[in-house]
Amino acid sequence: MVRGANRFVYRRRSLVAPAGTLCLADPGEIHTGEADRDGWTYWTLQIPAGMLTRLRGDLDEGREGPPDFPLGVIEDPRAVARLAAFFRVFRAADPLERESRLLAALGHLVQVHGAERARNRPHAVEPGLARSVRDFLADHLAEAVTLVDLEQATGTGRYRLLRAFARAYGLPPHAWLVQARLERAHALIAHGVGIVEAAAETGFADQPHLTRLFKRAYGYTPGVLARSPRIP
Repeated sequence: MVRGANRFVYRRRSLVAPAGTLCLADPGEIHTGEADRDGWTYWTLQIPAGMLTRLRGDLDEGREGPPDFPLGVIEDPRAVARLAAFFRVFRAADPLERESRLLAALGHLVQVHGAERARNRPHAVEPGLARSVRDFLADHLAEAVTLVDLEQATGTGRYRLLRAFARAYGLPPHAWLVQARLERAHALIAHGVGIVEAAAETGFADQPHLTRLFKRAYGYTPGVLARSPRIP
């Protein structure tokens, strides 16, 4: 965070990240996010889980799987400085310097803040039901999913599945679905897919619908993302 504060829900906890801190969310973990009333300025970086897994294996031979970042908000001036150094050269022509600074920053985060990923972290009284709902939503990302669909897919009453899902992920299914659609749209646009096409592929009614929710979630429009340089 460069200016302002990010208020968000991560792993069922309400967190606030003020300026000078880092917000870390594991790949695949859905989270909310909103600015305070004075607005915000921040840099954002999305790292594929596979890259973190390979980096962790390089740093600690024999360990498998991606690291776990449970805190959500990190106060670490050294990590902030390394990421700032990367962002300063993000548009640089020299890919070696750009990638080296990125790995230096990520390596520090993994070594200092990346915990052993818990294989059986309890999420809810009915984690299996919550996962079934999540998997159905993920498989039908672009469709108009209803509670009837979820009832039929899980064989469970809607109140029970809503309660299990909210306890597991801290969000109701519809909010999770919106966040998942936004993350997918972000990834598509970042890889060069047109905004209209990305909106259609992720279940948004049209480009304005995507743009409105996208800006609310990320603080910038899909057009800004589409014009941004990309890490090779």
